[in-house]
Amino acid sequence: MEKYFLIGLIAMGVLLIICFTLIYMLYSKLCDMKKRQLRLSEQLGNRKAEDVLLDIFDEESSQNREIDIIKKEIGRLKDRQNKCFDKVKIIRYHTTSDNEAKLSYSVGLSNEDGDGLVITGLQYRQGCNMYYKQVREGVPDYDLSPEEKRSLDRTSAVDVMGRRS
Repeated sequence: MEKYFLIGLIAMGVLLIICFTLIYMLYSKLCDMKKRQLRLSEQLGNRKAEDVLLDIFDEESSQNREIDIIKKEIGRLKDRQNKCFDKVKIIRYHTTSDNEAKLSYSVGLSNEDGDGLVITGLQYRQGCNMYYKQVREGVPDYDLSPEEKRSLDRTSAVDVMGRRS
């Protein structure tokens, strides 16, 4: 019987050690949680966490509304930009074979929708004649000369540099 008593005493000692170890671990976790809670309450300004979360949700919804408004405005500006002239190209050339100087020119203004305007100045010995031709959706109101067609060409600098190589 003494033997069982001794085994029971040892088992209780081991259980007490395990219990105290668990209590110590729980106490240290509780201290860490208290420190975090204090830091959180300092940052919240002694406000409830629920109130802060509700404020954040309200702010998020108002920001989402603002984002929607900004997206609509960007779309409107893109549509408007497509109608604006965004490409200007000037071509200089000889008007006649007896005139060596390249004094004649064609200025092409165009947008991405294919609308544009060509202003041409033809230099002769007697003076300069100026003309303009409108282009709507890629179709000119009068026939274009080869120089005028080149002035409306929408190639980019990358395309031109690629041709030179």
